Amino acid sequence: AMIAAALIRNISEYSGKGTIHMGEINDLGGISLSLFLGMAMITLKLWELASLALPLIILLSSQALFMCIFTYFIEFNIMGRNYDAAVVAGTCGFGMGATPNAMANMQAICDKYAPSVKAYLLIPLIGSLFADFINSLVITFFINFL
Repeated sequence: AMIAAALIRNISEYSGKGTIHMGEINDLGGISLSLFLGMAMITLKLWELASLALPLIILLSSQALFMCIFTYFIEFNIMGRNYDAAVVAGTCGFGMGATPNAMANMQAICDKYAPSVKAYLLIPLIGSLFADFINSLVITFFINFL
């Protein structure tokens, strides 16, 4: 779907035969993201995880610390130490869960300051397209390995 959308947008934009209404697309994307995050939070059954509270707190704390260190010292520096790099650093949400978390982080930054075209091009592409393919290959490898 992502490749088809990229083809449709590029063909219609450069041929002049169609108009892409980005405001409406951004509104629908924001609504979909909010609905997804809301449904994900509602379906959590925290009482079933009570016995795992301490290990989960330790894991979450270490993951958050690692993501802060990685985002600030590695990702921000590699991406160029500018506004686009700061918005791309919103991918700490990707490291803490999934692509919608990163998108929510980037949306919060861009709503307060200014949009970042590079971040909105890179993160969905890497987070949803490449990461899914790589994850499926890694999971298949380890299942076959066991």
